[in-house]
Amino acid sequence: MRRVKRVIVEALHLDVDPDEIPDDETIFGGGLGADSTAALEVLFAVEEEFGIEVEDEDLRVEMFDSVRTLKDYVLRKRGEASGRDERGTP
Repeated sequence: MRRVKRVIVEALHLDVDPDEIPDDETIFGGGLGADSTAALEVLFAVEEEFGIEVEDEDLRVEMFDSVRTLKDYVLRKRGEASGRDERGTP
């Protein structure tokens, strides 16, 4: 979860310690102050950090409900890419 938080902080140029962000913090329209324009920055950073490709059909508001939902998406994508259920620690 910390890696996802770090990626969000870096992509959005936030001045906050990733460890201080609650797992259920809303990414857009919430306490992190991100808007829909920042979604691309977060997506590009997630793709680069975790070596995944976010497919157009995956782009849904629900992916950004919280830090946890984004982490869950990354875990699913990494599991698909490896052909197995990956239990890494994004």
